[in-house]
Amino acid sequence: MGQHEIQAEFLQAMGQTTRLKILEILAEGERCVCDIQVAVGEQQSNVSKHLAILRRSGILTARREGGRVIYRIRNGRIPEFLRRLSDLVSRDFFGSVT
Repeated sequence: MGQHEIQAEFLQAMGQTTRLKILEILAEGERCVCDIQVAVGEQQSNVSKHLAILRRSGILTARREGGRVIYRIRNGRIPEFLRRLSDLVSRDFFGSVT
C-alpha cells in the first residue's frame, strides 16, 4: 500500500462525526467504553462500532481491565493533529477560531 493510500485510510477512519468526538475525548486520556458512550451521548453498540473502526485502522489501542475495555490513542501526535485540524478548519472555512 502506497503512502497516499495509507493517508486516505487514516483520514477516512477519522472522517466521521462520532469518531472525531471519540478522538477528542481520548485526546484527554484513556477511557473505558462506558465513559466514552456517556460523553458522546450515543448507544453503546454504536460507540463500540466506531471504536472498532478506529482500532482496526491503528489509531486506537485497547486493553482489558477487569470487565472493562480501556481505549487510548496509539500515537501521541494525534491530539496535536486534531487541534491543528480544528484550527485550520475554523480559520480557513469559517473565519474564526472556535
